[in-house]
Amino acid sequence: MKYSLRKTPSHLHLAYKYGEGSDGLTGRNFTLEVEGAVLTVGIDVTPNFHIRNKSAPAYLDAINLAHNYHKLRSLQCSDNLVRARLIRAWDQVEQPQMRMTLDLGERGRFVYSVQPHSLFTGGIQFDVEELVDEQPGLGYAPGVEYEAEGKQA
Repeated sequence: MKYSLRKTPSHLHLAYKYGEGSDGLTGRNFTLEVEGAVLTVGIDVTPNFHIRNKSAPAYLDAINLAHNYHKLRSLQCSDNLVRARLIRAWDQVEQPQMRMTLDLGERGRFVYSVQPHSLFTGGIQFDVEELVDEQPGLGYAPGVEYEAEGKQA
């Protein structure tokens, strides 16, 4: 069964292996799919790619995620509504397992096995245990310089 956790945008903080991080992304259409003991949180990050200013932090962080999805270490959502609804669903399942799906539209869809943590300041953090499934997209924005590796995207 699939439930909506939140439709409107919410700020995301991503942390990658080797100390990298990003604060410019927003997620929307947060969903929760329950299949037995497996809870899957879905987050749509495609609006970050639809920004006119291609040097905006949200766009650059989205491109970084498309390139480094395999290095993702954790994702934080500071939204208390998402947190409250997720905790309510978590408490109703015996021995729950958590997954997180990041939808990047044409740039891919990635499913991670995660461990959730309720944050003291509010919101929730998902610590990535492993990349479970990946459906890489068709490509990236042509002509955009990817600074971290010095390559053309």
